[in-house]
Formats: sequence, C-alpha cells, structure tokens
Amino acid sequence: MKKELLAVFLLGAALVIPASGQIDYGGYVSLDYFKGWGEDDPPGGSVGNPLAGFLAAGQIGQRFGFTLEARAKDISAFELEQAWVGFLPSRAVTVKAGLYLVPFGNYNRAGRPHETPLIARPLNLEAVYPSSWRDLGLMVEGVIGVFSYAGYVGNGLAGDEGLGAGQQFRDNNTDWAKGGRIGLALGSEIQAGVSLYSGKHDVDGERDILLQGADLAWVTAQWEVHGEYTKGRIDNPEPFEQGEAEGFSLWTLMGFRSVQPVASFQKVKVEDPFLGEEGLIRDRSRWTLGLRWVLSANLFLKLEYAWDKDKALDRKDKALRIQAALGF
Repeated sequence: MKKELLAVFLLGAALVIPASGQIDYGGYVSLDYFKGWGEDDPPGGSVGNPLAGFLAAGQIGQRFGFTLEARAKDISAFELEQAWVGFLPSRAVTVKAGLYLVPFGNYNRAGRPHETPLIARPLNLEAVYPSSWRDLGLMVEGVIGVFSYAGYVGNGLAGDEGLGAGQQFRDNNTDWAKGGRIGLALGSEIQAGVSLYSGKHDVDGERDILLQGADLAWVTAQWEVHGEYTKGRIDNPEPFEQGEAEGFSLWTLMGFRSVQPVASFQKVKVEDPFLGEEGLIRDRSRWTLGLRWVLSANLFLKLEYAWDKDKALDRKDKALRIQAALGF
C-alpha cells in the first residue's frame, strides 16, 4: 500500500509542477492474446496481460530534472517503474537518485510493447534478471562523443527463488549491489555495449552473484538486428557447487512498408544446485516467426508463433501470441 500511495503522490506532483518547467508526458497501452504452451491452456486461448503506463519527464530550472513512470498491470497491480530526481549539468554527466531502470544490456530500458517488435521477453533475459528490472539507489551516467557510460549502486537482487525472480525494493542484506554499462555508438546505425552487475544475493550474504552482458543493435530504415548475450555466476556456500546461467537472443525485423516480418532465436541454460530440484535446471531454446503491422506511427499489431524446446524436461511446445500496442 505504501508503494501505491507514493506512486499516486508522485504522479500528482508531476501533474501540478508549474507550467514554467519543461515537462514531457507520454504513455503506452497493450493487450495480448495467448494460445499454447502445454495441455492446461484453454482450447480457445485467452486474452490477458493488460498493461497501461504513464511517463512524465521534466526539467526544473537549468540543471535539475525528474522522471516518473508508473504502470497498471493485470488490472489489479499498480507499480512504479521509475521515480528519480537528478542533477543534469550536461550530457557528459548526470546524477540520478531514486528508483531507476537498471542499465544492464539494452532491452531492459527499451522493451516496452511499442518499443520492440517482440511480444514475449527473450529467454535469456527472463532467466537472468526480473522483468523491467529496477533498483533504488544512485546512478551516474553520460555521453562523451561516441561513448556512453552508466554506473550505479543500489539495494540489489534477492535470490530465494532464482535469478529471474529477484526483484526487491528493500535491501535484504548489508551489501550494496554495484554495476554499470559502457556503450559505443558507430554513427546512427550501430550501437554496442557491455554490462556488469555484482552483489550479494541472500539474507545471510553468503551467495555472491556476478552478471555479465553484451548487446548489439544495427538499425536502418529497412532493417533492425538486435542481440543480447548474458552470463551469470552464483558463488554458493559449501557444500553446494557454483550456480551458472548463460544464454543469448537474436531478433531481426524487416522494416519494409507497413507489414514487417520478424524472426528471433533464443537460447539459455541455467543450473543452480542451491535451489535443488526446483530448479533451476533449464536448457531451453526458442524459434519465433512473426509479423508486425504498423497501423500508425505509434500503433502496432504484432503476431508471433514460437517453437520452444526444453532439453532438461525433454519437452517441446508451441505457442501463438497476438499483441496490440500503442505508444503516445
């Protein structure tokens, strides 16, 4: 309840800041249809995953600013995605304090429904860190020529249910998590980056986690090619062996006309002996083919059909997804 009240307060504050400030508003809405993944799925599929987001970013004076992003998910859940205030003296140095989206790879900060041609989140990202991974703390970032950088400290992830379920907003130990990303932009078409995250993962501070990532994007008027590689290591206390996760995802879009073909291949392997049979033994791959219809500049209808193979469970599944996504 406290988080919801804070979200309402910040949202109200963003709306009533004096008109002399420069404020940009935006938002997004999406809804999915889903059919597949096993025998328990309804024969006719189901409509779900409603999502609505609101974003406000403003300048206060010459050197200060803020960003607020809030989401309503699955009808009953209301969450803050971002809520930070910052000292913004130049593009080379900005300092942000509050709730920020973690700059690990590229997809985590640019994976809203209207920003990506994919519907389902890539397997390797789903396995390594939480969806829309955010943290409370301090971040410094900037752009210098062709280079960009970001460094942060925060509460970090929790590890009781595995890497992908570790989102928290209170620190569960005495350790500050640390991380960052360094990026390189070669003209307007090619962007690449490497990411690092390190911290304690459990209440007792016995499980060290190290995440590494690399991302690449090539974007032209006709083509988009994106890729992200992720690797994780968890140093478990004795007698457990080290936990490991590794995977990659590639997706491409042919940007001709209003009907755009989309293809993706994703693979991940995760094993964490500390969690026992619950898991975290995964060896999955996924092929995806789809289309994105561009109905207007910010309105999309997306369709994807996926073939999923889990070697650890010796199981194959197929699924159909359709998504309507609007950004404004």
